[in-house]
Amino acid sequence: MIRLLLLTGSTFLFALSALAQIEQVRDTIIARFNRDDFKGIYQLADTAFTKNISEARLVGYLKANRNSGNILKVVSQEEIRGGIAYRLASEVRDLILFLKVTPQGKFSSFGFSNAPTQLLAMAPEVKTTNPLKTALDHRIDSLARDYFRNPQATGLSIGFIKEGKHYSYHYGEIRRGSETVPSSLTGYEIASITKTFTATLLAHAVLEEKVSLNDDIRRFLPGDFSNLSYAGQPITLLHLANHTARLPTLPPAVGEQSGANPLNPEGNMDSLRFYQALREFKPDTLPGYKFDYSNWGMALLGHILENIYDQPYSRLIETYISQPLGMHHTFYHLVDEDKSQMALPYSENGNQIMYQHGGIFGPAGDIHSNLADMTLYLQSQIEEKDTAIKLTHQFTRNNTGLGWGTRGQGVNRDIQHNGSSLGFRSHISAFPELKAGCVLLANSKADMSRLILGMQGLLSRKSP
Repeated sequence: MIRLLLLTGSTFLFALSALAQIEQVRDTIIARFNRDDFKGIYQLADTAFTKNISEARLVGYLKANRNSGNILKVVSQEEIRGGIAYRLASEVRDLILFLKVTPQGKFSSFGFSNAPTQLLAMAPEVKTTNPLKTALDHRIDSLARDYFRNPQATGLSIGFIKEGKHYSYHYGEIRRGSETVPSSLTGYEIASITKTFTATLLAHAVLEEKVSLNDDIRRFLPGDFSNLSYAGQPITLLHLANHTARLPTLPPAVGEQSGANPLNPEGNMDSLRFYQALREFKPDTLPGYKFDYSNWGMALLGHILENIYDQPYSRLIETYISQPLGMHHTFYHLVDEDKSQMALPYSENGNQIMYQHGGIFGPAGDIHSNLADMTLYLQSQIEEKDTAIKLTHQFTRNNTGLGWGTRGQGVNRDIQHNGSSLGFRSHISAFPELKAGCVLLANSKADMSRLILGMQGLLSRKSP
């Protein structure tokens, strides 16, 4: 601003004109991004940009960022590196758009990235059920309050098992402004922890001798899928369960169908497109070796199990997991009658957001539960009394069991999984040899990595 005030006459007018020009390019980019016109954005590029970046590369890059939702407004701007960095608020997260624009109104530099979250200097006051009576209470409280330094953190439920004792703690709100603290019956999306349920169903099928882990998946698919092999080596059920099938996270065609919601594009993909995409997939190396985390692969496994048992996924979960473990508030897919028990979901930048609906990808992430039920699930992972559960914990490759991350073999094993949906995060860690574990459930996308590490550190202590 000082520099502009020092400019006079035609130079000052030129500076204003240049600023107006870059703002026009910015606004055009935002409008085209919001209507999925990614090729139209490329048409705004100068040759200095296009000689290094192809249209396909930029389109793919922008498409990958479309899950931020629509860009709603410009929050701030800063001159940097000869261009302007704009902070943009979208439906899900804040973004940084960096632009350099030529006198001809074309951008020569372009960047799109997630805006960093500014943590509060001090932990805020947060309502809690923590009685703060024991050393463990205070250690948990310290970790939880550090988590709430993220201003977007909303509600948090913590389940903790140590030496056979169960502990539960709740912080924050189920709905912003409500001052209602979560309880052990408050519902949360557990997101990708669902994958461990799907893997447990596979383990039951193996133990019942309905399948072998090494079975070629094409045995269970509708029609011809001769493409699902590499150098004569087929993709197997094991490869789907430990993410070595080489399937991408989602099919490339996700989001291209008419009416797809950019926040939840997989929810609109039907069975026909799902399997057509599978027929078009070509493995690029031998399956069974490289780890590629895949919602597509785990969803496919869930539907294969439906075909094997001739039962819907929801019934399989009820028969093999929720009923035997006494998890009476754990369900597949969210129906209206369940929403009254759910915490409201909040995005990375604090906007209330929609509940997740994975559609055909549901077996990879659509289960919702509460702390009471998930603590029972955690206990079953620690005790390993169920032979199917124990089978899912067996190391296969790449620190992975069946659906689980597995670290340490034999002594102090760490069996864990994270979950993340549009407005929820979750985590579960089980240490069978230590008879210990934790469950974390949150109704916002606030990062919980420090909280997870802190909780795991507490679990490894000899006493609470």
